Amino acid sequence: MAPLSDFEKQRQANIQRNKDLLKQLELDSISSSIKRELPKKDVTRKKRKTEPKAKEPAEPSRRSRRIAGIKTETENPEEFARIQEEIEEKERKRKELEELKRTRLFGDFKLIDLITDKKLGHLKFEDKVIKQEGLESVKEEPSDEIADIDDDNKVLQVFKSLGSKFSAGDFYNEIRDTISYNDEVLETKRKEFDDLKIYQKFDPLDIKISHYRITSINFHPSTTDRVVMAGDTNGNVGIWAVDSKEEDEPTISILKPHGKSISRILTPNNSPSKIYTSSYDGSVRELDLNKLESSELAYLSDPWESGDYSLGVSDINLCKEGNPNILYMTTLLGNFYQHDIREAFKPALTKSLLRLHDKKIGSFSINPNLSYQVATASLDRTLRIWDLRNLGSSKWSDFENQTSPHMYGSYSSRLSVSCVDWNIENRLVCNGYDDNIALFDYNGTKELSPITQWASDYVVPSKDEEIVPDNLTPFTKIRHNCQTGRWVSILKSKWQTQPEDGVQKFVIANMNRGVDIYDQKGQIIAHLSDSVGAVPAVSTLHPSKNWVVGGSASGKVYLFE
Repeated sequence: MAPLSDFEKQRQANIQRNKDLLKQLELDSISSSIKRELPKKDVTRKKRKTEPKAKEPAEPSRRSRRIAGIKTETENPEEFARIQEEIEEKERKRKELEELKRTRLFGDFKLIDLITDKKLGHLKFEDKVIKQEGLESVKEEPSDEIADIDDDNKVLQVFKSLGSKFSAGDFYNEIRDTISYNDEVLETKRKEFDDLKIYQKFDPLDIKISHYRITSINFHPSTTDRVVMAGDTNGNVGIWAVDSKEEDEPTISILKPHGKSISRILTPNNSPSKIYTSSYDGSVRELDLNKLESSELAYLSDPWESGDYSLGVSDINLCKEGNPNILYMTTLLGNFYQHDIREAFKPALTKSLLRLHDKKIGSFSINPNLSYQVATASLDRTLRIWDLRNLGSSKWSDFENQTSPHMYGSYSSRLSVSCVDWNIENRLVCNGYDDNIALFDYNGTKELSPITQWASDYVVPSKDEEIVPDNLTPFTKIRHNCQTGRWVSILKSKWQTQPEDGVQKFVIANMNRGVDIYDQKGQIIAHLSDSVGAVPAVSTLHPSKNWVVGGSASGKVYLFE
């Protein structure tokens, strides 16, 4: 045996020293006691009872033409060309059908024909509504409720019963002249709104009123059988009967009267059983809750184009003073048009289609006291006020041969102006992407002349008539975050049209998942955020009662009562 080296001797000595140290610390006995105290593991396991599943033949992710028995282009060029032509034709038909779904509807329909599947979102009776020769309907697998429309019929019958209860006389107290108020009631109003709570009957997550992001919302003026309506980006309109006696789920029905985004929903003051909707597909339709029918009121097409080029309707309004049958419309291209709904609609002529902006008009409002005065808010970063009685050439427009009404003046913003609204006491509110809410007072003060006293031939002092005057000044600005981004609808401030308490107030959504309410002096009255799980970007007040409703990007609504 070879003698150990010095290194090996040192290693053996270290090992022996460590063993002696372990014996002194008695670690071996401690470790053995720990092992004895450990409980024995129960090796018996409960087996899950599972039902045997029938094995389905797995489809390969890809199949070769040789295995499928299809001859290649070189082996059989005629057969290969025929198959390719069939595939291309099927794809063409599919694309045409999808494009057809995004266009406006033609003709009148029963509301039951416009019912959509709540899970999948497509029309249940697509073959009735969308008719095109040579196009086959391409749908997803039907859900359980498509074959059964009894529930939808029940919902529509509820709406029909509600519609029969609506008449103009029922709202006399709501539409009569509002009473005056002073600042002493501000604290009282704040306490009143502080007592508002989220609707308790159903979880807000269960109140899904549309399939896609909500873009417009309307609170019907009825105070007993309340109805909330909302439109989304895909042309769907949801109707919720809030006070229905249904206990299991909200009484909601979703229709599809349009092919593109719903820009506005309103209820005529003189016909509460009807609902008007406008859309980016260029059409304005009427839903009759009494007859359960849908018909087209108007369709705007570009008179300067040779083909059928629709002008997307960005907003609609009806007069509160004057002729209630005149429908006002604005477009995505900055146009303005008037139509008497008692007459059959005729295509717009170049002279009758007025130019108010060179870019999209996001919102407009009519002076409740004078129907010929209109305020518009545009993507071109301006708010403008017009007199419809005096028409002339649009010298300021970049488009040729355009006609415009007389312009009282404008207000310029750093970024686009999203909306404008005009209340009965001659105050205007607007907001846009510059993160400000601007309030204008044209009721007559020492600083500002009332618009109602300006003559029809009023000329704005300007050295250059082709330059739009920037002469409208807000009396106050409120800081407000309006940066909604891509997935949240644009925030728009809206007045309560006929406040029962006489307090002029407007509502606007808050990006911190709530809604804010201000009076016409710019003083905040309330901030409502109880149990709100998303930004209720599209919000409104009930026309007379202090109830608030807001819609989110997921199609859900939040009601404060």
